[in-house]
Amino acid sequence: MASYEQISKDNWKVTVSLGFDSNGKRLKQRKQGFKRKKDAERWATEITSQKHKGYVAPTESNITLKEYINKWFNEYKVNTLSTNTIANYNSRIETHIIPKLGNYKLNKITNEIVQDFYNSLINDGQKPSSAKKVLETLGNCLRYAQKNKLIYTVPVDIERVAIEKPKVEFWHKQEVDFFLSEIKNDYLYMPILITVLTGLRIGELCGLRWRDIDLENRILTVRNQVINDKVNKSLLFTNKLKTLTSYRKITIPKVLANHLTGIKGKALDTDFVILTREGTMCNPRNLSMNFIKKVSKYKLPFEDLKKRDKGDIINYIQLQQITFHALRHTHATLLIFKGENIKVVSERLGHKSITETLDTYTHIMEDMKNNTANLLDDMF
Repeated sequence: MASYEQISKDNWKVTVSLGFDSNGKRLKQRKQGFKRKKDAERWATEITSQKHKGYVAPTESNITLKEYINKWFNEYKVNTLSTNTIANYNSRIETHIIPKLGNYKLNKITNEIVQDFYNSLINDGQKPSSAKKVLETLGNCLRYAQKNKLIYTVPVDIERVAIEKPKVEFWHKQEVDFFLSEIKNDYLYMPILITVLTGLRIGELCGLRWRDIDLENRILTVRNQVINDKVNKSLLFTNKLKTLTSYRKITIPKVLANHLTGIKGKALDTDFVILTREGTMCNPRNLSMNFIKKVSKYKLPFEDLKKRDKGDIINYIQLQQITFHALRHTHATLLIFKGENIKVVSERLGHKSITETLDTYTHIMEDMKNNTANLLDDMF
């Protein structure tokens, strides 16, 4: 039920009665400033509709964003995130969201307020990609509030600065073959071979145990990882992975299964597949740095490489300097270039959705378009 009052010319006020709360207190919502009575009626109809759909009246959800985002994060979100992702979320909340938006009532946050907040992040020197992460954290909290009927809409439909997506780096097959042949007797050989043939994240690789590999059926199960815990400043072996889709089974090729079978019999008295030179649990950061240093030795002009080994001409190629994570991209691109179904690739990588895979490897898809005409020529 609604009542209307014309306060002055072009200024209508409306009061909507929304029943009673759990304590028997009458719930009302008021608003004024409508130029026409029809505008006030339209607003009253919308408020009544929201109430009928189960959304709580503002007086019932009189909670600040600071109170709600802390409740959401500590009671719900921490149970869905990996250790370091928890630290990242907490940093965004404490550094950006609470200081600038924390005192707003949850149900009073509008698109305009969020737009101003986003603009302030950019103007303060935040990279568009970093500002996007902050906004995603805020949006996730507000969507949770919407699901709990505390707000009617999620006010994050704003204008954003375009993000220039960096081109994914990867090695071609000949680069992989060359490097593996060069480090055949190096301790880096096995972690690189496994990553190229499975697409594991470096933390998942370091957390891989022999019990996770079924060599007879050639299936590798991802269930743990090793991380550098940002909070406690320590190396941590954990069963908390990046996302739920990170828990997965990956089929492995015979060449990898045969190599692992030969290695397993010589393995030290530990369950970890990848170890340091000293035979201890491998630190992802150290493994990454060792890989970069090793690759840098081969980033030499082609002619200089030819002159090695007392002037003997050797079939060397100049390697592109890449990170260890780029080996994961190498695994994906090799499969995509060979025509593997993108959904299969997505599942092997443990992506949250096929959309993430498509977005990551857009440039590969573009390159493959050039093959379409040739395929049609072959068909006809």
